Amino acid sequence: DIGSVYAQHENIKKKDYEQRVIQVEKCSFTPLVYSTSGGMAPQARIFHRRLAERVAEKTNEEYKDVMSMMRTKLSFAILKSVLVSVRGSRGKASRIPELPLSAVSFNLIPDGLSGDVNLSKF
Repeated sequence: DIGSVYAQHENIKKKDYEQRVIQVEKCSFTPLVYSTSGGMAPQARIFHRRLAERVAEKTNEEYKDVMSMMRTKLSFAILKSVLVSVRGSRGKASRIPELPLSAVSFNLIPDGLSGDVNLSKF
């Protein structure tokens, strides 16, 4: 049953984070658990309802429009994370430009030190 899986993951997150959040951050903790197909655990569903209510109230939008927008954005975020986990990132890899060996300094003695060290034995 998917409901028991959601409850299990909510309990794991609560066990891992709730005490620290209450003690250190001095606030409440609501675990947000989603499935890759877009399903939400009960706590996440309550959170989304309350958030949509507050956004609709603040922006003078209709609740149904705000909830629709939030669900759409959430669906695309979940889809993107699933695709990245399956295929890997498709962005350009940041590469450090390779320098020719002649451009690399292997001087291990900082500038300004006297040259009285005999390095000929090395």
